[in-house]
Amino acid sequence: MPLPLAPIVVVTVAMTLRSDTKPVKIYLKKPRGTLYWGGAGLNGPYINDQIQTLLKIGIQHVYRGVNTTGNEKTDALWTATTLRYQDTDEWTITSGLDNPSGQFNLIGYSYGSLLAAQTANFYANQGHIVDHLVLIGCPIDSGFLNSLIMNKNIKNVIRINLTSADDPLYAGMSEAALIASAKTLMDQDTASGTTKGIGHFYFRPDSKEGRDRRTALAKYLYDQGLR
Repeated sequence: MPLPLAPIVVVTVAMTLRSDTKPVKIYLKKPRGTLYWGGAGLNGPYINDQIQTLLKIGIQHVYRGVNTTGNEKTDALWTATTLRYQDTDEWTITSGLDNPSGQFNLIGYSYGSLLAAQTANFYANQGHIVDHLVLIGCPIDSGFLNSLIMNKNIKNVIRINLTSADDPLYAGMSEAALIASAKTLMDQDTASGTTKGIGHFYFRPDSKEGRDRRTALAKYLYDQGLR
């Protein structure tokens, strides 16, 4: 379950200068801390284990990211049709901002990597600094990826492709390549179950092997400067 944290404070102010009459939203809190999103459905014991591992390794104030349709298949469809492309909607964080961290980091795995990307894009375009954006097994469109890399308010975009583990997904892949990967992903999902981590599902298994992989990931991110 998500940690009970203070929500973002949003104040709407009516502006009357000149002919302006529309309310203006002012976001008062500076985003701080580290958020981690898992794969489609945002469920499974690996998510809390990854968060606890990040904390143990020395990355402070790590929270669980939320934003899901509640259905893994629907989330996966949303990934392929919408999330992998740059969006102009508001991707605000409703909890986890009220902490003393000196960094603002967003980490996402699979479906969650696109939630992290959209959130980073929104906050960076509002003038906030994103210290590290971590995209793991991320099928993001090349245009959106390049936009994030070029955004001066996103200091470090870390791409972790799992192609060496036979993951067919990778950052910057085309729509055609994503469509072609569908059967491979379904086969890997079925073969992985909950205790194995095959291909795209490398970090998912609820097993010693999975925990060792998540520990190695946490150490790598610590070495990259996440705190």
